[in-house]
Amino acid sequence: MPGVGVKIYSVFFKFLLRHKLQSLAAAAAAAAAGGEDDAAAFGVSCRADEATAPSNPAFSAADGVASKDLHIDPNSSLSVRIFLPTPPPRPHSRRASEPPPATANGGSAPYRGYLPHAVSSPRAAASARRRLPIVVQFHGGGFVSGSSSSAANDAFCRRVAKMCDAIVVAVGYRLAPESRYPAAFDDGVRVLRWIAKQANLAMMSKVGGGVDTFGASTVEPWIAAHGDPAR
Repeated sequence: MPGVGVKIYSVFFKFLLRHKLQSLAAAAAAAAAGGEDDAAAFGVSCRADEATAPSNPAFSAADGVASKDLHIDPNSSLSVRIFLPTPPPRPHSRRASEPPPATANGGSAPYRGYLPHAVSSPRAAASARRRLPIVVQFHGGGFVSGSSSSAANDAFCRRVAKMCDAIVVAVGYRLAPESRYPAAFDDGVRVLRWIAKQANLAMMSKVGGGVDTFGASTVEPWIAAHGDPAR
């Protein structure tokens, strides 16, 4: 026969469980009544009046840096913007009668890999296969403004990627006061875990196509091919 302490603990546990279930049910009902979508439930990561710069997955003629946006968490709207610096892409052969390939912004070269135009020595081949360090960047704004895609942050990350010869991952974290502390820090930790997972997915891609045990995560090609998560 259970003692008095066990009975009290059981009653207390049932009370907490019931309260938690009621809270979850009330939150779900409020979201359904208000038509709340996943993005709104996630929070705000960019202000409506923020001047933004579009990503460009081609090496820019101005600074030689390519960029792209990714949603890294299927259960939320957490996103990152990745910046990849040159060397220039590999040349591709085409017949003289063919027109030159179209580019994203007139003067950009499409991304076709991370090899120099010529690999004439073992040292050049080693340089072509080199891995770049990964820099995780949190944009400014006091955690209440700014975004990973803002014009100022885009220009800053491009400069860092070019000058430091590194892959830059800008975190699109949630802003306050819509998302209270420590929401932004939690998003940063999730991005770090995602980057660490890319090393395992890159190895799995050789045998399983880059899909994890649950079939939900695909290897990110820029980080898998050019990044070194250990640096």
